[in-house]
Amino acid sequence: MRPLRLLATALVALGLVVTAGAPELALASPDAKVDQQIRPCFGLLLEPNLSHGCKVRPIKRKPPRRPYYPSRPYERYRTSVDCDIAYPGEVSDVLSRLYDGDTLTLTSRNGGACVETLNITRSVIIAARDYSPSRDRPILLAPDDQPCIRIAPGVAYVMLKDLGLESSRGGSASCIVGRATELGLKRVVVRYDGEASAIDVADSRVELIETAFIGRTRAPVVKLSGGLQAQDVDVAATAIGMAVETGRDSRLRDIRVMRLGDWSGSSRTKNSAGFVLTGVNRDQLVQIDGLTTDGFSRGIYISGGETTLQRPTVRDSDWAVVLEGADLRVLDGQLEAADVGIYAASGTVYAADNAIAGVMRAGLFADSGAQIRARDNRVFAKPGGCEALVTGYFDGALTCRPWFEAPELFRTPRDRARADYDSYWPTSAIAAVPVGPSAATLAGGPLDPDEASAAAGGPIAAPKGSPR
Repeated sequence: MRPLRLLATALVALGLVVTAGAPELALASPDAKVDQQIRPCFGLLLEPNLSHGCKVRPIKRKPPRRPYYPSRPYERYRTSVDCDIAYPGEVSDVLSRLYDGDTLTLTSRNGGACVETLNITRSVIIAARDYSPSRDRPILLAPDDQPCIRIAPGVAYVMLKDLGLESSRGGSASCIVGRATELGLKRVVVRYDGEASAIDVADSRVELIETAFIGRTRAPVVKLSGGLQAQDVDVAATAIGMAVETGRDSRLRDIRVMRLGDWSGSSRTKNSAGFVLTGVNRDQLVQIDGLTTDGFSRGIYISGGETTLQRPTVRDSDWAVVLEGADLRVLDGQLEAADVGIYAASGTVYAADNAIAGVMRAGLFADSGAQIRARDNRVFAKPGGCEALVTGYFDGALTCRPWFEAPELFRTPRDRARADYDSYWPTSAIAAVPVGPSAATLAGGPLDPDEASAAAGGPIAAPKGSPR
């Protein structure tokens, strides 16, 4: 009987355990479990990490892999190069390892230069530290017949800051060359001696701030196409200066263009031009404020589109402003020319409040098919020139005065005092505060070789009726 009682007691105890565990088994069903997890954490399904209740863990993303080189798999990731001790090709080696958009820093405390060509294939910022550009102290020197910087087509952006670039034997290669990119230069000085351009960038957006280009070449020193935003830029050239072909709206402010004296008196300077603007479509607008050219046969040449010249200054030219097939506004300018002040081969010129000095043929001249609409312009002609001035198809009234009544700015020849390529240095491009022209220069005195100025130009076809 005792074994039977023990068996009955065991069966009763087992029944109680099964009855007590029934609710837990019910809750352990899939539907009930999901309901229990979701209900107190409603709204967190965008982070469906419910294994820890409502404590959602953020998804950890792995960083992109750095480039792996089997020959140097454990080399430290670097973003700077000391050009005083750099081995040939070191900058390119470090540049190839950078992430897209990283900053490459070049240093040079003792005046050393990195001699190589940089091939840029991804977005990058290249800046200098412990370095100040000077005429004989570039931080990046191009090898003979090679560019300083070559930008591959399609690179999103490239920014250059506080650099001194030089190509002393450029040959047929430009110093900075690229296409279909976005390029920015800030406090950069580029010196170039060769057969191409200091900068040749096509179909791109370019921004220039406190930058200088110095070139001894028959090609344009600055050659750009696309969109241009420029402020406080100096260009010094021997024959061809700044040639811009705009593909979109552009704005330029305080551009100084000066001709160097290397080839003065030669045939290379007879058809030179300071600032050449072409390729402007009718729906594009180009605004230029404070453009200065000095020493070019054609000071400013405009072709196509709608352009506004505010406060232009042209000195020591044969033809100050030449227009062809464009709508041009010339406002509050000071123009010095030996032949013609403003010449319109075709298109329409709106000229107001300009002072034109030194002319022997015409202050404002319109060729057949061109129109000039003028107001309050003053012409200061050569001795006996007022009676001899012609206007072509422009029949408006002009105020003409003898040459000696002109402002002092126009009365002193400056060609013999021009600095050459080897001696010129644009101090304003590297100064913390841009230095303007001195009072003596504004009064027509000889130019100081160390004074900031700029040059741009290029040989263009002589306008109709040109004596050259």
